[in-house]
Amino acid sequence: MPKDTYKDMHKDMEKDMDIDNNNNIGSAIQYFRETYHISQSKLCKGICSVSTLSRIEAGERDIDGFILETFLERLGRIPYQYELILNDSDYEAYQSRMEINKLIEDKAIDEARRLVNEYDELVSDKGTPHRQFVMVCNARLNELEGGKPEATIDMLMEAISCTVPDFNTDEISEYFLSYSEFGIILEILQKLILFKMTDRAHKTLNQIIDYMFWHSQMEHNVNIYPKVAAIGSRFLLEQNELDRALELSNKGLEMNKGSRRMDYIGELNLIKAQATEGKFKAVGLWKSCDKGECINLYLKAYYSFKFFEEYTVTDMIKKHLQEEYQWEDID
Repeated sequence: MPKDTYKDMHKDMEKDMDIDNNNNIGSAIQYFRETYHISQSKLCKGICSVSTLSRIEAGERDIDGFILETFLERLGRIPYQYELILNDSDYEAYQSRMEINKLIEDKAIDEARRLVNEYDELVSDKGTPHRQFVMVCNARLNELEGGKPEATIDMLMEAISCTVPDFNTDEISEYFLSYSEFGIILEILQKLILFKMTDRAHKTLNQIIDYMFWHSQMEHNVNIYPKVAAIGSRFLLEQNELDRALELSNKGLEMNKGSRRMDYIGELNLIKAQATEGKFKAVGLWKSCDKGECINLYLKAYYSFKFFEEYTVTDMIKKHLQEEYQWEDID
């Protein structure tokens, strides 16, 4: 839908609302916070002071749109069409973020850099989530420009530290992370793995797993667990930590039960198959063991990847089954 149409819809809705927006937004934050038994200090940690949050909840203070989005995400609420309740300046900032993300996705570096600088000036005094967004954009642009991987990771680390200042001290379980914050941490992990920074990758993975254990009741953590499990268990498998790789892949498959999502089912079954096979070989039982479990897992992975038309992986699995298991009739 065109930008002007969104803006007209937003203005029409504003006119039709004869309620006190600030008070209703503040009341909603308080309601969900108390429903999930989250203290004010934990919800606003890294974002604003407790006294500021109290005034927001009481309807005594305006709330910046991006901070509102962060609070909603930390509370496990999807801010669906939340742009419709934004004031004009917040809506402008929202549209700028969407445009910048699209430009970075399209690798339009110069235009993205220009808009990031403009955005930085526009929201310079509006709070840590805005500063975090700018830092993440700069990190991604640095990568697109061929900058050093270490610099990109350092920029992302600085970005997450805007709203999660304890990230480097293993205490993130004390936070309730938004989708954006969790996404930055996951991006850091993937880059640490990609660039073979093994020790730091282990530390970050352990932080993520610990966080998800303590916040397993939050629906969005349940939804993202299979992705975390796929990334983490693949890393552990490559480090030959077979027991941990099996444990994490099993957990990912368990958390995905009842879900209609299939994104990581193939990868998790493949990792589980490779780790199970690796354990048998490591203890010298490969020739005498029942290979049925491994075959079954490889077949589950094969058909999942085939569904998504990822034929490079299906060809690899098919070749492995033929060579290692003498399994010919896979189709």
